[in-house]
Amino acid sequence: MSKKIVLLNGSPRKNGNTEILADVFIQGAEASGNTVTKFNVGRMKVTGCTDCKYCFTHLGECAKKDDMQEIYKALYDADLLVLASPVYWHGMTAQLKSVIDRMNVSTAKPMPITDAALLAVYGDTDTEAVEATISHYKAIIKYMGWRDCGIVTQSEVMEKGDISGLSSLAAAKDLGNGIQ
Repeated sequence: MSKKIVLLNGSPRKNGNTEILADVFIQGAEASGNTVTKFNVGRMKVTGCTDCKYCFTHLGECAKKDDMQEIYKALYDADLLVLASPVYWHGMTAQLKSVIDRMNVSTAKPMPITDAALLAVYGDTDTEAVEATISHYKAIIKYMGWRDCGIVTQSEVMEKGDISGLSSLAAAKDLGNGIQ
């Protein structure tokens, strides 16, 4: 059975290493008959959650009206969520974090998502630099009750295109291909 996948690309860099990795994942997922909706949230206008509790008194509707409204539509029709981000200061980008925080509406109106995956790239040579990002991802999926479908990371990719030819691209394609 095919899945409806939402991929949130947190990189503000157009055609950078994160987007390249995300697009290869999408190729694999679509080749397996899944549908993927990608949002380049790093280039969208999504403000952070202010914990106003409006969503609790309005059946999961958010008080803020920005680009998140388009993302909500896709999330409320998704089976699987993929978080894709470069690692900034040992975490996901602020742009992606804002979208994740705005998913607080799902506390009042649950989303149908059951599965998740993580794609993360970083320039550091220290492979422990991604550990906090992975830990955050695992905390999110545990809290939401989602199943982890996989994590693909790539170190030492600082400049655009550095990821070309690296094994993480095959891993991301395989991960996408394995979604069923």
